[in-house]
Amino acid sequence: MTSPNATSPILGIDLGGTKVEIACARLNAEVLARKRIPTQAQDGPERGLERILETAQDVLARAEVPAKELCAVGISIPGPWDHDAGAFLDLPNLPGWEGYPIRQKLEEHFSAPIHMDNDANATALAEWKFGAGRGYDHLTYLTMSTGIGGGLILDGRLYRGKNFNAGEVGHQVIMPDGPPCGCGLLGHLEALCSGSGIARRLKEAVKPGSSLMWELAGGDPEKLTAEVLVGAVRKEDPLAQVFFHQTLEYLATGLANLVFILNPEAIVLGTIVARNPDLFLKSLERMVAERVWDVFTADLKILPAQLTDQIGVYAPLAVILDALNLEPEELTK
Repeated sequence: MTSPNATSPILGIDLGGTKVEIACARLNAEVLARKRIPTQAQDGPERGLERILETAQDVLARAEVPAKELCAVGISIPGPWDHDAGAFLDLPNLPGWEGYPIRQKLEEHFSAPIHMDNDANATALAEWKFGAGRGYDHLTYLTMSTGIGGGLILDGRLYRGKNFNAGEVGHQVIMPDGPPCGCGLLGHLEALCSGSGIARRLKEAVKPGSSLMWELAGGDPEKLTAEVLVGAVRKEDPLAQVFFHQTLEYLATGLANLVFILNPEAIVLGTIVARNPDLFLKSLERMVAERVWDVFTADLKILPAQLTDQIGVYAPLAVILDALNLEPEELTK
């Protein structure tokens, strides 16, 4: 195979608990074709892989790229994994997929090298190489979606830790006797500030007639979500404002912990914050500054992620570029 260049085609697979996005692109991030399908995790990993491969074949056909011409395949997975075995560990959003050797299965189908990482690391790499984190050598990224994952760029490289599972910033303890996290432990940042954590807390806080949030959810507690909270905050609903302020306090405490430990230049925050930067950023900057020494916040930037709607393409691509030790600006035609 010739050395990769800007026009070399890759296949990216962004595997999530509810959806899978598959894209054929070039190393310079030019998208040739893409398709999104539901994960249907309940069907198990074998059927899941079949559907991924069927969709990949369709995407490659629409991109007019034969599989044998791919220079690499990148896959982003939703949680911890066994680096040596290339297999899933315990994935909360993919029950029953534990131990499935996804890398080996893909190697049996594609002749191109397979590169994989968890979704938080992959997204951190993407924001660092293509998005809000460009130009920073000391960067902390938080997913801020259904859960809270993290990716750590330390001294200009992704830090993966002893067994490639560093960066679980959502599982720092904020409230020792707090609500249960999806992982089974108590009071984690994820249990308080993630989309799923906010929804669980809202079910306890919002009662019929107590808030505009009840009306926005149509009187259905199952529809009390972070989006409903944001909508009610924008309409100045009193209970929503109190609840939102407390959520900001929890999040600022978590970010302050990271600032003391990692001393980053920038913190990039994903989905929930990225879609509502006007509600989050100024308050978080103030609250974090109140919790740490001035030396840590003199030049600290708290930024919204830029690639939220394109992450299905950029995350697997960034994993490939990192494995190939390439930067976007180094690619030449």
